[in-house]
Amino acid sequence: MPRTSLRARALPVLLVAAVAAGSVLTAAPAQAEGRRVVVPAARPAWATAAADTGAVSGATTVEFELALSLPDEAGARAFALAASTPGTPQYRRYLSPSDWIARFAPTQATVDTVTAAVADAGLTVEAVPQSRLFLLLKGTATQVDAFLSTRLHAFDIDGEQRLAAVGAATLPQQVARSVAAITFTHARITHTPSKKKPAVSACSRYWRQHVVQLPRKAYGQRSTSTPLCGYSAAQLRTIARAKGSALTGAGQTIAVIDAFGAPSMRRDLATYSAKNGLPAADYAEVLPASYDESYGCTAADWQPEQALDLEAAHAVAPRAKLVYVGASDCGTGFDVAMSTVLDRGLASIVSNSWGATALDTLAGAGLGDDATKQSMVVMLHQQLQAAGQGVGLYFASGDYGDERELLGTTAVDFPASSPFVTAVGGTATGLNRSGSRAFTTAWGENVALLSGSKRATWSPKLPGYFLAGAGGGRSSLFAAPGYQAGVVPGSLAHGMRTATDVSALAASSTGFLVGFRPGGPSGAYRTTSVGGTSLATPIVAAQVALAQQATGRRLGFVNPALYAIARTTPSAFRDVAPSSVRRTLAVRNGKRTYLVTVDRDGTLATRKGYDLPTGLGELTSSTTSALGRL
Repeated sequence: MPRTSLRARALPVLLVAAVAAGSVLTAAPAQAEGRRVVVPAARPAWATAAADTGAVSGATTVEFELALSLPDEAGARAFALAASTPGTPQYRRYLSPSDWIARFAPTQATVDTVTAAVADAGLTVEAVPQSRLFLLLKGTATQVDAFLSTRLHAFDIDGEQRLAAVGAATLPQQVARSVAAITFTHARITHTPSKKKPAVSACSRYWRQHVVQLPRKAYGQRSTSTPLCGYSAAQLRTIARAKGSALTGAGQTIAVIDAFGAPSMRRDLATYSAKNGLPAADYAEVLPASYDESYGCTAADWQPEQALDLEAAHAVAPRAKLVYVGASDCGTGFDVAMSTVLDRGLASIVSNSWGATALDTLAGAGLGDDATKQSMVVMLHQQLQAAGQGVGLYFASGDYGDERELLGTTAVDFPASSPFVTAVGGTATGLNRSGSRAFTTAWGENVALLSGSKRATWSPKLPGYFLAGAGGGRSSLFAAPGYQAGVVPGSLAHGMRTATDVSALAASSTGFLVGFRPGGPSGAYRTTSVGGTSLATPIVAAQVALAQQATGRRLGFVNPALYAIARTTPSAFRDVAPSSVRRTLAVRNGKRTYLVTVDRDGTLATRKGYDLPTGLGELTSSTTSALGRL
């Protein structure tokens, strides 16, 4: 997949948080000065004098978010855990959206107080969700400067213009007591579909349908399969262990959150269903009134992602209802979309193929960039709400392995690193002509080139350079949750939350064949093979829909149950264990041969039992049976 910018463009946060590992973020004490409150703010690490290009024009439009404090955050956290943990009296006894809001959300009086102060400052309230977790505000830089009693400057960071306050910020005292965080709009790094593979010769519809003879041995092999054309819906159901099952996801609803919304999606789904012998999708959309493509991504960029998420979920759970909820942009629009799902009770399962690459690592390392900490607050509050309401949130673990190739250090993605979501890693699976599995490994693709004569060598030395692979690792911010105890080896966790939790097909060299109309509803329908944890996430979401249908139960935040099963019945998962046989694919292009090694994911190695790239392993029918017994 095309590599996006490394930065989660989180603009400055002007309220410092005291971070307790494993907990949500809470505001540090503020210092009163008359009727305003000085908000101590650590200057973002990138806001250096050398990068400062001066004050922002007063007419510049600035969008930012006020995250409101939960009146009883500890209570919301305790309830979320109790409702999700097997053996507790509260297990699977969830609250309705209205009951959760009445019990744990900020009050309307709080919103009214903050809104009045905002209006006095001339700022516009763009959005307030029913849960009242945040206010999305917009105004000119002059108005924001006055509201916060500070000055916004622009900083040139590798050609990007970012904003930061250069002086201490203050808030009206009556507002500050209710605010947990202030963040300026940030474009989050997205896990767009991975399409990384060398130019394909003859692709294979199943493993080794077409074979490339290697001019030089690789791992003792003289031949290997060409990359796959992309699995069909039937093949995907086989891999997800759904083919032949009576389970279809009937009676379940899966929400998919992405940015924007393709106008052709309804027609694309209909075409995909017809071509793959699937029933027509039960499909609904909730779209914003307008889109803002000014944060470094466009609706065209997201169209393949939307098609992938919806078509993969439909292939695995063809009778489940699909609700697509589009974010208006690549920043705070995701918060609005998530609150729409939770506050309106649109689904019990939410698939999210997006996240921020280094947010967890920067926040946990104390690098002086409190923007990274504060930009998590709304999402963490939403995760408590979801667990309390019995809604499972599934997040992609990332497509760049341990991130070392991009960041120079290992990192784990957020929100996947949060202890209140299910992080989905990736595998590579080859199906034989008969439809049986030839192999399953962790997803990690490396490429080497052989050119010239038979005496030529693979360059770089096998396995080659890292191309893509499932994300995962140890959180720098969140302590190890109790549910991981006794399952995650201490040598991996070191007392911290680890991701991933479970995994599914993700390899781009095998891929999944999706279809959409790039030119809009009247355009030509085109197919392409895509992969990444963007694929794995809707697969797992659909598998959970099948499990809910089978058990007749709303599974909610499923991690405590999954790890409880792993402690007693690890065979309920398909363990992705190490193999002495290297799995490869090859492409011939003239005299050049490209070799892709598909089971090397940087430092994220598979091991028997829990590991970082695949977690507990893949979900199976035995997992469903075990969930039904809890």
